[in-house]
Amino acid sequence: MRAASDHAQSRFARFSLVIVLCVAPQIAVAEPFAERLSEANIGLRRVEGPDAIAGLGDWVLGNGVLCAAISAPDHESTLSDHGGSLIDLGHCGRSDDQWVVLQPMVNLSRANSLPVDTIRAEVGPDVARIVTHGEANGLVLQTTYTLDTETPSRLRIETRAERHAEGNALFVLGDVALHGHRQLTPFTLSDPSKGQSGSGSVGFLHPAVDVDDTLAMVGAMLRADTQILIGASALEPEISYGWRIVEARVARANGDSEPLSHVALNGEHFSILGVYADTLWVGGQGKPGLLELAQTLWMDLEPGDELVYTRELIVSQRADAASITDQLWSTGRLVVGQSEDSTAGLHVHEKNGPPITFVRPGPDGRFAFRLPPGSSGEFEIRVRLDDAIATTKRFDARGDETSPIDLGMLRTRAPAELLLPEGSPMRIVFVGVPPTRDPVLGADGLVFQVGDERVYSSVESNSLSLAGVPGDPSSVRLPAGHYRVLASRGPEWSVSEALVELIAGERRTLVIEPPVRVVERPASLSADLHVHSALSDDSALPLRSRIAAFVAQDADVIVATEHDNIIDYAPTLVAMGVAGALTSLVGVEVTSTVVGDVTPHTSGHSNAFPVVRDPSAYRGGAPRAENRRLREIIADVRSLPGRPILQLNHPLGSGLAFSLESYLSHLGVAGEPFDPSVALSATQNAALIETSGDSGLRDIDFDVIELLNGPSMDNYRLTRAAWFSLILQGELRPGTANSDSHDLRTVVALPRNYVAVAEPSASPGSEASAFDTAGFIAAVRGGRLYGSTGPLLDVRLGAAGPGETTADPRADLRVEVRHAEWVPVEQIRVFVDGELRHRATVPAHGPLILSLRFEHDSFVTVEVEGHAAPDSVYGLIAPGFTPFAFTNPIFVDADGVPGWTPPGLPDPLPAAIGTPLRSP
Repeated sequence: MRAASDHAQSRFARFSLVIVLCVAPQIAVAEPFAERLSEANIGLRRVEGPDAIAGLGDWVLGNGVLCAAISAPDHESTLSDHGGSLIDLGHCGRSDDQWVVLQPMVNLSRANSLPVDTIRAEVGPDVARIVTHGEANGLVLQTTYTLDTETPSRLRIETRAERHAEGNALFVLGDVALHGHRQLTPFTLSDPSKGQSGSGSVGFLHPAVDVDDTLAMVGAMLRADTQILIGASALEPEISYGWRIVEARVARANGDSEPLSHVALNGEHFSILGVYADTLWVGGQGKPGLLELAQTLWMDLEPGDELVYTRELIVSQRADAASITDQLWSTGRLVVGQSEDSTAGLHVHEKNGPPITFVRPGPDGRFAFRLPPGSSGEFEIRVRLDDAIATTKRFDARGDETSPIDLGMLRTRAPAELLLPEGSPMRIVFVGVPPTRDPVLGADGLVFQVGDERVYSSVESNSLSLAGVPGDPSSVRLPAGHYRVLASRGPEWSVSEALVELIAGERRTLVIEPPVRVVERPASLSADLHVHSALSDDSALPLRSRIAAFVAQDADVIVATEHDNIIDYAPTLVAMGVAGALTSLVGVEVTSTVVGDVTPHTSGHSNAFPVVRDPSAYRGGAPRAENRRLREIIADVRSLPGRPILQLNHPLGSGLAFSLESYLSHLGVAGEPFDPSVALSATQNAALIETSGDSGLRDIDFDVIELLNGPSMDNYRLTRAAWFSLILQGELRPGTANSDSHDLRTVVALPRNYVAVAEPSASPGSEASAFDTAGFIAAVRGGRLYGSTGPLLDVRLGAAGPGETTADPRADLRVEVRHAEWVPVEQIRVFVDGELRHRATVPAHGPLILSLRFEHDSFVTVEVEGHAAPDSVYGLIAPGFTPFAFTNPIFVDADGVPGWTPPGLPDPLPAAIGTPLRSP
């Protein structure tokens, strides 16, 4: 008995240590501060981390544990054309900020983000505050951000709204937080410790939501008071944010105070917590419904009434929910145990009921978490491993509440470990041979879902990339099973294959031949001009992983285009040892998302490059984008040193997601899409050519246009119709092809641009200083490139290539297609003035030669296309893609008059313009 007792005490001591480390860490508290960032203090006071964007002029506060930043009133945010919102939040000195923005809004409308005209700082012996003030629609709004030394891991936020004059009714006051592409992952909870119904506890499985459908919005609303936004497990150091409602009440002019009901809502890219502006006649409990929402039609603050809305952000140093809920339920019963596999994710539910928390074990598999105070029923812990439930264990919380519940060892199936090749760059794809499923590498143990749509994290994929450097992963864990393994290096290389059958618990070496180059190309550089990493506000992909994926794809030039954040990849390339294989240019995606009075339909997205990062400036000095005409953004970019290129990104699309992001879908001010079938001067298109009185520029004066963004051929054909129309009318904008990749599931450097440059000085492989940036930019600006998802082209009209001009009215068009065996290409299409003139099969050997004759100035473009089944090598290497390439125009000056004259819109219109979604 004594031995058993000693063993129990020893085990309890081990778990007590886990509790000390994971549940109640010792925190060093420093003297609080609150002040504005200046040249004198920015090195000491600024928050750091992958999403840190504050700069000179912004306001910061801290208590030695947490450091936060509030944007200056004139600094726009992702959701507003003005500042005064929480933009950075992390642990002081830890470089762990993954916060994007918390935007307070009136009536949850992006057009009604809380205005801020003044900001002040207050500092006491144990507390620091930043106070923002603004007025709009007869409301006076004040928000106070507080950090103290008593609860050092909590940022308290209190907003007070008071009506002073007539204005639009206030019926809901709330906050919106962003987490695009699972930059953070929301775990939604109705805190059971408050004695509330669990109807709002959905964990990671959120109802489907359509922000353009009122009924769908109502159906997706929850009665939840807590959103735990879990940081990316792939980013170090880890972090999570517990965002919760502390109090919501209306203080009447007569001195009465009445509590207010709250609602929550989640989408793939956002989370909301909000409160009604007045008490409800009916409802307020259970799931919100139409009857409850209908009452908002009669809501508003009466003169003299004040809405007081208090919430807090609890910050932890773990990427899980338990590190937050343990702080909420510090007196709740303790549960301890050990997972056989330390990479598992542990989901805790009430028996047959809602989720209450999510736990990550420590490196040794041990875990500890707390239940809500007063818990006495049955619970269930579900262990997820390798993207599947590995085991489930039920436990009973009844009994002695003072002793921990010991779950013992949670057994899981043993994965296999596959040792990876060393020293050779390659992208490795793992495909399950039925009944084995495709694996999910990088699975983080949780499942985020909106409706029926599973949303994967930035690193979850069935592939991995090796850069051929010491920092590469040495092995990969896979569930036991049978796998087809493919190794590739991009479209110019072979694909190697191997079949691997893995047994649970075994450790073996992957034997696979490194890919070899099988296609030579003319003097050109391959480049992706549109990519993202965790340094964007909608990605959690570590920068090293992004660069390794690019090197594995054997692309030459990467342009860093993080959303509204100017970042230089070069130091990371040097640190990884790949600077000789890859050249990076500094760029930025200027991201307009706000509907305002100047641009009621935004100015879309556009990339500027190359630009220079200002390390002390807000967002690194990124241009302002919100509520500005595109011509104003163009003017700002042109004024930068070297006059950077401005590329109009994904200008048109067939899906709802493109409604705000795609400029030609609405023209910023028109609200209707660009019509390629009519003149630019026509009413529907005229906004494009309106001239600014300040700069003399037009919205159409961007430099290049992104024709192919990712794999969508439908969107390509829509954009091509607009492109042909612009060229016919004399507005020459070279077309580009880019990945817009935010994660590892979206292949980077596919599609890509092949940019004609002189060799060898412009080639990667030598010192970065030898790269001819000016020559590369001139080639892109001049259209001396073609876009491709695999095929390589050599296209000449006489002696002229893409972007160039020939004066010969009779010339041979020479089209040579090179492609790896695994890249199927069948057809060549030749367009003259946007009209399909010739269609031919790709010759088995040698080029296609066509004799062309021109009676007037014209332009010629070429497309090649193939078909790849989803289970073909191409389909597995590049899922969703079509083997395809297009050239920029070759111009024909055939009329003998110096200078190229645009042909104008013909009558009838070419099919490529009149029916752009129909494949020629």
